[in-house]
Amino acid sequence: MAGGEVLRDDQRRLHGLRRGSGMTTILFAKESDCEENPGGHDLRATLVPQDVRRYVDRGFDVVIQQGLGEGIGYLDRQYELEGARVEPYPSCYGGKDLVVKLKGPSAAEVAQLSYGTTLFSMGHLYCFPERERLLRDKGVRLVGMETVTDPQEPSDGYLAGIAAGSGVDVDALGPEPEVLIDSSAPQEYVNGLLRSLMRYGRKPLRVRYTDTDGPEQSRAAVSGSAVLTAGDGVTDLAPAVGAPYRLGEEDLPAGRDGLLAEERGKPVRAIGQIREVGIGGTKYGLDLFRSRNAGRTPEVLVLGYGNCSMGAFEHLRDRRVEFTVLGRPQTSPEELPGRLASAQLIVNGAETPGQSEYIITRRNAERDVPVGAVVIDLIGGSPALRSPVESFVWTTFLPDIHFEEHGRFFAGLWGWDMYYSMHDTALEYSRRIAKVLTSGDRYAKSLDDFVSDYAYALQLEG
Repeated sequence: MAGGEVLRDDQRRLHGLRRGSGMTTILFAKESDCEENPGGHDLRATLVPQDVRRYVDRGFDVVIQQGLGEGIGYLDRQYELEGARVEPYPSCYGGKDLVVKLKGPSAAEVAQLSYGTTLFSMGHLYCFPERERLLRDKGVRLVGMETVTDPQEPSDGYLAGIAAGSGVDVDALGPEPEVLIDSSAPQEYVNGLLRSLMRYGRKPLRVRYTDTDGPEQSRAAVSGSAVLTAGDGVTDLAPAVGAPYRLGEEDLPAGRDGLLAEERGKPVRAIGQIREVGIGGTKYGLDLFRSRNAGRTPEVLVLGYGNCSMGAFEHLRDRRVEFTVLGRPQTSPEELPGRLASAQLIVNGAETPGQSEYIITRRNAERDVPVGAVVIDLIGGSPALRSPVESFVWTTFLPDIHFEEHGRFFAGLWGWDMYYSMHDTALEYSRRIAKVLTSGDRYAKSLDDFVSDYAYALQLEG
């Protein structure tokens, strides 16, 4: 990765970074007016009072920027009672071994950092090349928070859904398969089922619901017909619903074990709330459409079936809104226009192939997306790395989350999890960051070891 150079021993000494001895001074900086947060409307914190002791017990000297948690209901005194010190801005940025901030620092904040400081932040340097130059000129070493991963530990229910969908004879399904979901089916099972059906079937899926509670209907079922009734054409997946996953790869059809192995070992972001991104963006889009259409329920398309889209699946199910999931074959330039023409809410959870193409082009937006429709992007983008939806030069920000273009409405908030619940996401970020920095000696005892452990994370030095 560009800029990912490991510090030499002489540079470590020059930077004054500790090598396993002494106390690491760590600043938790307040979110501020910056490229990702114009106006400073994001009020989240990377540390809440109840997590301070985790750092103190690991030997950190904990400092918070004055007013760190005030936007989400925490007083400085609450942090002090747990063992933190409070320092005012801008002097708090100086003299720290480690600075933790959710969104990248502004130019003014970079100027306050001491030479050789390590910054742990959602740096997004691929979106902000000027930030990379400023940090490099200042001799600041960045570990990109968004690049730190943990092995995924999928739930039994999710694996059961993967196995159930993997066992379906997709060739026997019609061109427009439908999934009937009962209220008893766990969401994690539904997510796994939809993912595997999309992965192996490569067909659009229409998701509908049943409110019946009888034992024969308490199931998720896949139908190849236009009418969802029990009988011919329905594949019974009931045994997997809610049951612990016990099926081995050898029990799956030939060639279908790859997705199970992939899901078990796939790394996921250690610090992030991808599910909440899908929930927050879909909630906003659905509410926006209904507010402009007398509460009417839109025809919904979800593009992609990854982790962001799974949050969309969950919210739409909670609101009892039917939707259609599209995979890459259906988002091709040839097929997508016809799909868009019948949609009123379009939720994009798919990333752009090759980073140089668009999934929804301006031509699509002006000619294919119906007037009055809402387009939600869960991926984000900047002028340097554009969104998969070409209408976004930038993502959107609080408080003006959406904009109108040719009678269509677009929103792509940078950090939809913030819209989902600013206080709750702050609690979760604080917990996850503390887990990374305090869960073992390799994180807490030495910043040099920490950076070495995360050699794949973006590192910068002067």
